[in-house]
Amino acid sequence: MKCNESLGIMLDILYGEEVEPTSAYRFFCHLKECCECDAEFKELVETREILGSWDGVDETAGPETFREGFFQTRRFNWWGLVQKAAATLLIIIGGAAAAQEVGLIPERTASLPEAELARMINDIVVERQAEGWMVIGEALVTLKEDLDAKDRRQTEVFYRDLDEIEEKFLAVMEQTRLGSEEMTSQ
Repeated sequence: MKCNESLGIMLDILYGEEVEPTSAYRFFCHLKECCECDAEFKELVETREILGSWDGVDETAGPETFREGFFQTRRFNWWGLVQKAAATLLIIIGGAAAAQEVGLIPERTASLPEAELARMINDIVVERQAEGWMVIGEALVTLKEDLDAKDRRQTEVFYRDLDEIEEKFLAVMEQTRLGSEEMTSQ
């Protein structure tokens, strides 16, 4: 695998997107041979972990201005600064990828032990399987709840119909009794 091919797979693996096992294996073999791709992948992992550790972002921060009398003050826009830094990083990565594509940056080799690569791929597969079992379990619980609700509705309808039949039966019995009393009185 060449460095330019690994860049496309790198982001998919980094964000947990589905990657064919053979492509993932070739990618990690490439990281084992290419120090530059390996360093870039580790740097992206660290960046993702740092960004993931943030509790949240103040979404109300922005270029808001406040007037007090004739003076204007402006709050510092941290979120805008973070966005600009992320955009700059993406531009640099894109430029490096383009330079590598045209041959200005030589191919790199990774130094990842095969056992570690196999463990990482196994961890990814096991995690995906666990997610699949969770989805199946949730679907089964939902199905059971739906069936239970349907059974309750059917039971309610059955008892309501039974009550109506009982009322009609009692009404017919009452009419029969009244009819027989009238016949006996005549």
